[in-house]
Amino acid sequence: MRTRSSTGFNTIPENVAAVVFSHLGKDPKDRIRLAAVSKVWRSAEKSDASLPGTPRALCEFGKEFNSAVDASEHWKAFYWFEKSADHGDPEGMFWFGKWYLYGGCTGGSVTEENYTKAVHWFKRASELGHAEATRMVALCYEDGHGVERDFAKAIEWNVKAAELGWGFSAWWLGSAHLYGQHGLTENNNEALKWYRLAVELGDADTRQHWWEMSRMWVNDLEAELAAA
Repeated sequence: MRTRSSTGFNTIPENVAAVVFSHLGKDPKDRIRLAAVSKVWRSAEKSDASLPGTPRALCEFGKEFNSAVDASEHWKAFYWFEKSADHGDPEGMFWFGKWYLYGGCTGGSVTEENYTKAVHWFKRASELGHAEATRMVALCYEDGHGVERDFAKAIEWNVKAAELGWGFSAWWLGSAHLYGQHGLTENNNEALKWYRLAVELGDADTRQHWWEMSRMWVNDLEAELAAA
């Protein structure tokens, strides 16, 4: 009987192994089994040529498994988010960071919380212009997750997020100025500026609470400042 080694399975060239991986589809079970065969297969599994799609497509695979009703499928989401992040997709980095922040997004069923890694991936995504990841960095500074609690940095990162188009951060900044929170002094003009941006960035159709509150405060502050 011929063994695997006699058929050349263990010594197959990496470029050929990569082609095999590229035809395996989005369920990572067979990929993991093949990667365990030898160093060549492990290397091929990690290479660009072995990926069944672009880095963003890998992130979309992850989202599919992330929303699976069957919790036993969730580890596949983690697998693809990591692949997507490792290959430079900011959306993949954001989701990979969320898994570490919340312990797998499913109560820790796949990976434990690791705030340091969460901040690392959020910052990586932010560097590539990901607005929500930038907001998540701000949140980590607010709560002291993976970094020392620092409201000045939370404000700084929320400003970056708002400038990248994240409306919630604009609302957060408006409220911080309105109520004198997080080390800021009360300033209605600054509050109005950020609330206006929040309204501009928000979507009336989705009726987010922060958008409704921002719109209310724009009306109230404009009237108050006009009467002053």
